[in-house]
Amino acid sequence: MTTKKQTFKPDYNALMGFVVAAFGLVYLIMTLTMKRSAIGNPMAPLYFPLGLGIMLVVFGVIQILRSDIKKSIESLKHLKEMNESDKKISGMIAYTCVSGVLYGLLFEHAGFVISTYLFMTAMLSLTNKKKNVQNVIVSLCFSVGIYLIFTRALGIPLPKMPFIGI
Repeated sequence: MTTKKQTFKPDYNALMGFVVAAFGLVYLIMTLTMKRSAIGNPMAPLYFPLGLGIMLVVFGVIQILRSDIKKSIESLKHLKEMNESDKKISGMIAYTCVSGVLYGLLFEHAGFVISTYLFMTAMLSLTNKKKNVQNVIVSLCFSVGIYLIFTRALGIPLPKMPFIGI
């Protein structure tokens, strides 16, 4: 008779609930710092963001309450025991998340073209290794092409590049 080796199934539900609730709380605080409307109902532009922030906090807390916190902590401890393939995938996910956050932070300041170019180059270098010239060309063509389509053809304004005004 053979016995099957029990595999550990990670459970990050409590951790994700905490992340969602924390993000919702930060989003809610940032919403409350927004400028009020000068005409009409000063709170009108805030209703949707306030509702979204409140829902994120509530759903995050519900997720925490529904989950097994001990199992999530145990899952975090098992991260050290991951095989190389899982470590590589986790690293790619972390790289993508950090790149996305940096993209969001750069978007208004560096403009659409520069921030999108950097984000696309980062993502392509992650998935299309050793083809750096091709990655740079594709990123540049995509960023400029989408910018021109939105601003010129569709008339939808996007953040301009600093110092250039394009």
